[in-house]
Amino acid sequence: MAKLLITGGSGDLGRSLCRRAVEAGHTVTATYLTRPERIAAGTPLQLDLTDRDAVAAALDATQPECIIHTAMPPMNAPNLRQSIISGAWHLSKLCPRSTRLIFFSTDLVFDGTASPYTETAAPSPLSAYGTAKAEMELMSDYVIRTSLIYDFKPGNKQVDWMLEKIARREPLRLFTDEIRCPIWVENLAEATLELAENPSFKGILHVASPEPVSRVVLGQRILEAVGWADYDLIEQASVTATGRPGNLILDVSKAQLLLKTPLLTVDQAFSAWKDSRPS
Repeated sequence: MAKLLITGGSGDLGRSLCRRAVEAGHTVTATYLTRPERIAAGTPLQLDLTDRDAVAAALDATQPECIIHTAMPPMNAPNLRQSIISGAWHLSKLCPRSTRLIFFSTDLVFDGTASPYTETAAPSPLSAYGTAKAEMELMSDYVIRTSLIYDFKPGNKQVDWMLEKIARREPLRLFTDEIRCPIWVENLAEATLELAENPSFKGILHVASPEPVSRVVLGQRILEAVGWADYDLIEQASVTATGRPGNLILDVSKAQLLLKTPLLTVDQAFSAWKDSRPS
């Protein structure tokens, strides 16, 4: 069993990763910045990844065999790009050579004009976030590129923003022509832990749903799960005038060959989630 350092242990993916890793018998240190109450499993560790000395001290104290870097500043954070790059840079420079360092990247490194995208496609980001993630990919030998990370219950950002809109009786603006390969957080966590233990995994790997869907379809399925079957509040819109990328389909054929964990469609994940709930 391995000693894992999971950054962003208080985040959506980090919480699932920590819980699954502890259940599998790994020794887990879960870092957080401001919300220790969201740590679901493992030993909590407050860590500012932009502080080089703090990162060095954390690595010295924990001596991890594998670092899974899921930490992410809020999308509206000032200096978003610099914060992402700074944290990744400190980990990449201070991480011992013997330690596997896994970074998470995003389909937003692409501009949506040439999908489906393979792992070797050249990045063409349209945003500061996408630019930072594209730069971050160059800092590690192990990169998981993924898409929207969702769940079917409150506490996940793909759920909570919609529930907040509903509570305020505001329309939910969802795009009909923004096509993504969203992945259930539990499916991604399971696949990530498998990859962390797989010596064949190296380079960039697309880990996402094998079936692309629009933001509208994803939103409808999530709303159904949380008991909101009335879609009248959904305002269907187009990305055309927004400057957002439209078609961000990721080719996941390489991951499907490498992984034993099946990559689930939204409908398959919904069924698995319903089956996993206590009766």
